[in-house]
Amino acid sequence: MKIACLFLFFTGLLHSQEVLKFVKNPAERGTLSDQRQLVRGDTGKWNDAAMLLHTTKPTGMPLDDWMDAASEKKPVVTAADESWLLFRTRQLDDNDRVWIEKIERSGNAFTITMHEAIWQGKYFKTFTWYEVTAVNLGKLPAGDYTVTWIVKPLTFKQLEKPREAQNNYQTNWPADEQSGEKKPVEIKTKFTVQ
Repeated sequence: MKIACLFLFFTGLLHSQEVLKFVKNPAERGTLSDQRQLVRGDTGKWNDAAMLLHTTKPTGMPLDDWMDAASEKKPVVTAADESWLLFRTRQLDDNDRVWIEKIERSGNAFTITMHEAIWQGKYFKTFTWYEVTAVNLGKLPAGDYTVTWIVKPLTFKQLEKPREAQNNYQTNWPADEQSGEKKPVEIKTKFTVQ
């Protein structure tokens, strides 16, 4: 009887911890975000610190505007709604790249791992930008949830397509990324589905 109870307990633990999505090779970078928007600094917008929000999805609104609206008036999310996470990066330069590597769930806790690759090469002409990324968690049962968004620093000096650096930020990825010297940054939030 004790063995059967232990088996059920450990089986439950195994099933409660699952990797929902994972980038298996470099060609899949950028595919774990359900939507992405680059906001250029020359538009007059600036973002010094990363930000994470939980919300529902309105229709017909750019991600950056959606995030501003959700931060001002937090919507009530029910089990009938799809739950969305919005993440706004800090201000970056044109050759820098970000992408989600992994989305995990353990019970009511989500962990999103994002890479932030910072260009170490020479700049000839540059602009600044930040990215707003949206992740659809789907319909969740009523309850309390936590999210930990981990930003892992990388550095690189070479893009896969060097001549397309500014024009192709969503498909032109680092070719020689290495771990950065800074420690990963964790941004956390809690939310309730009613």
